[in-house]
Formats: sequence, C-alpha cells, structure tokens
Amino acid sequence: ASRHLRSLRTMKSDHGWINPLQEEAENERMHLLIWMQHTQPNSIERMFVILAQGLYVSFYSLMYAISPRTAHRA
Repeated sequence: ASRHLRSLRTMKSDHGWINPLQEEAENERMHLLIWMQHTQPNSIERMFVILAQGLYVSFYSLMYAISPRTAHRA
C-alpha cells in the first residue's frame, strides 16, 4: 500500500502493484467470512482476532519502517 501511495504522490506508475494487494485482501476477507459462518465465534474469540490483527499490524509496520525490503519478502 505504501508503494501505491508513493506512486500517487510522485505521479509515477507503480506498475500495477495495487492489483495483487487488492486480490490478496479479498482472498483474506473471504477466508474470514467462511470461518465466521462455520464457527459462529463468541465474543472472546472475536476479541482474540482483533488482538491478533493489532499485534500483526504493529509488528509489520515496525518491520516495514526499519526495512521495507525485508517486509516485502514475507
């Protein structure tokens, strides 16, 4: 997403990088919706998902800030 935003600021092409990111986001969304439909998660499980997402975003953001090249290998 950062690469796409940079391309908007600099008015240069990101060579279509946003498309794979959108496809991956939709794929993850569908997995989550299917999981929710099958398991009917309770409030504790929902809080666990929110906590896990928060930890992941925090870790990935820090890794991206320190070394974008390493972050993109994951």
